[in-house]
Amino acid sequence: MSATDQQNDRSVAGIALGVVTAYVVAIALAGAYHESEILDVLALLALPPIVLFSIYGGSEKRFVFCVSSLLLAGVFFDLSPAIGVSRGGLSLVLMTIAATAIPLAIDLVVVDMGRQIHVGPSLARMAQLAFVIALVPLAGVKLYNAHQAIVAEDGKLVGELAGHLWAEGDTLVVDPLDRKTADRALRRLAIRTKEKTYSLSDADVESVRETRTVRRTTNNARGNEATETTREQEDRLRLILKLQGTGIPDEVVLFSHRGPVGIAQAKVW
Repeated sequence: MSATDQQNDRSVAGIALGVVTAYVVAIALAGAYHESEILDVLALLALPPIVLFSIYGGSEKRFVFCVSSLLLAGVFFDLSPAIGVSRGGLSLVLMTIAATAIPLAIDLVVVDMGRQIHVGPSLARMAQLAFVIALVPLAGVKLYNAHQAIVAEDGKLVGELAGHLWAEGDTLVVDPLDRKTADRALRRLAIRTKEKTYSLSDADVESVRETRTVRRTTNNARGNEATETTREQEDRLRLILKLQGTGIPDEVVLFSHRGPVGIAQAKVW
């Protein structure tokens, strides 16, 4: 294979690496926006390439390893819900470490084998260009689609919770909620009064276990009835938001947000 063919192959490989990485990162950004985890994904995507950039300063492998770490970080973030792994806390730290360590470990293993990973300027240059050029339109489309889904979901969530909110003493109570709805409310919703805005993430969470007796009656082919009685338990959650010495407000608006951006709202009273 001639030197020109090798250079062309490396350029194509760089373009493929850049485009695939941009697509994975765009999905991660849209997923983080949808789930109100934008700070987590930014930390996960930013730290590995920054560390590798400093480690491989002056090396031809620097930019390729940076893009590769972005690809790994995006894959970890995108796949973690499917395998039951949290995207925050210790799991986020471990994903960040893994996205940084895997390219470095591969390079060290190859060196221990007495070889070198030769990247070449064409692969590195095309990977950078392809990533930057592809990321903007891909992220724009994915974020737009995520926003459309958010508007529909949050409108339904706000409307549902507005019917479960009332005043009790010097608190506002949202009850009853299932665990999934309560989790979304804590991450996405806030309450605005004339005096102050309260995030539902500051609310106290109470768990209430409801026990129900369920009787099921079935008819068999002979016309006999059989009754089965069971007791079912269901955990319901209550959110209690303490007002800061303002008394019961004259006006309460429940609204959803992503950072400073408001999405949907409903006036409760």
